[in-house]
Amino acid sequence: MLQELTVEGFLAELAARKPTPGGGSVAALAGALAAALVSMAADFSRNSEISAQARTLMKALTGLVDEDAKAFASGDLRAATEVPLQTAAHSYAVLKLAGMLLEDCNPNIITDIGVAAGMAEAAVKGALLNVQVNLVSMRDQQYKQEILQKAEQFSSPEPLATRIADEVAARLR
Repeated sequence: MLQELTVEGFLAELAARKPTPGGGSVAALAGALAAALVSMAADFSRNSEISAQARTLMKALTGLVDEDAKAFASGDLRAATEVPLQTAAHSYAVLKLAGMLLEDCNPNIITDIGVAAGMAEAAVKGALLNVQVNLVSMRDQQYKQEILQKAEQFSSPEPLATRIADEVAARLR
């Protein structure tokens, strides 16, 4: 399982000339890393509720690292679309947690929140790229519309990520 590899081992697998892991697994890992940072920052800010939510998302996203590779390898186009859709949804939830934590956080971890927001934004965007590429190959128009409608909820992470980045930068002045 990919999630059991060391960082070095995962990077070696990623760099190898084979189809998995790929961008979907990387997007899930980026989301999990963002969630871990939010959890740590929340703990230092004495916000156990946000920390617990972030840890739950971290666990889900870590599982999606492997699920994405399995879905791609299975050749099931719907699974290969729905897994990155879950990654995008969970990563967007992490981004929202980072924004909520920013309101009342320990000032010593402000940059960690900024990094988490950037990672979560990248995770959402990367996951949605995988959704889009799979939808191109699908003939079922109703299914495509359902997926696009679900993705609409978190298809624009930029405004929130930018607001967080701007707030972090302002506090560093």
